[in-house]
Amino acid sequence: MKFTTWNVNSINARIDHLIKFIKIDQSDVYLLQELKCIEEKFPKQEIEKLGYKSYVNGQKAWNGVAFLSKKPLNILNNNIPTFKEDDNSRFLEAEIILEKLNKKIRLINIYLPNGNPIETSKFDYKIEWMKKFNKYILDLYNKNIPLIIGGDFNVIPNDEDVYSPENFKNDACAHPKTREQFRVLLNTGFTDTVKYFIKGNTNWTFWGYRGGGWQKGNGLRIDHFLTTPELTDIIKDVKINRDPRSWEKASDHTPVILEI
Repeated sequence: MKFTTWNVNSINARIDHLIKFIKIDQSDVYLLQELKCIEEKFPKQEIEKLGYKSYVNGQKAWNGVAFLSKKPLNILNNNIPTFKEDDNSRFLEAEIILEKLNKKIRLINIYLPNGNPIETSKFDYKIEWMKKFNKYILDLYNKNIPLIIGGDFNVIPNDEDVYSPENFKNDACAHPKTREQFRVLLNTGFTDTVKYFIKGNTNWTFWGYRGGGWQKGNGLRIDHFLTTPELTDIIKDVKINRDPRSWEKASDHTPVILEI
């Protein structure tokens, strides 16, 4: 099976890009973030013509996550069970059967809060979100449930994951508290698959619009796939496809692909 995560930065603004990419890529499941639309405005018909069913947790003008899947998905949650009071659409959890393991696995799609500026309530919300998320994920992990977590984490794990650490020393994505919460998952036993399977230190997944970031190669690694050990063991390939970032009026993120 092949999974792709992609922050499309407005599904309706980027629908032509998504269709173009799906026709080339043909992943089994897509994890999309930053839809910026409610479910009723999601382009389900265009997606269905490509052979995919859409599962949408949308929000007007902001946030939003979705699964696109060739086969039916069993959706379990559209918010973090340990953070039900959160009214933002940033989480979607599905259960699928993986024949290789002969068992059910959980597939989780997240759009983690950005948290900037760090001296505001936005950063407090980001850390609270991460703590509530980790609490739920660790409970699943301790129950020996295989997990794939993909999405826009808005986390720069280490200084080597950004073109200029100095420029991001006061950024919420690189803040010590942010990195600490991300490490909770790694220390538990999750694998940061891009880090582990792709060589090199410029494996960026995001290039900002300001200052010619894409043209200068000034990127960040903030889109991730995390896997539990039994899934890490059967990973066939992990790739970052930079092509969509070069297209006209592109999203500032590019797809990350996990194949097992």
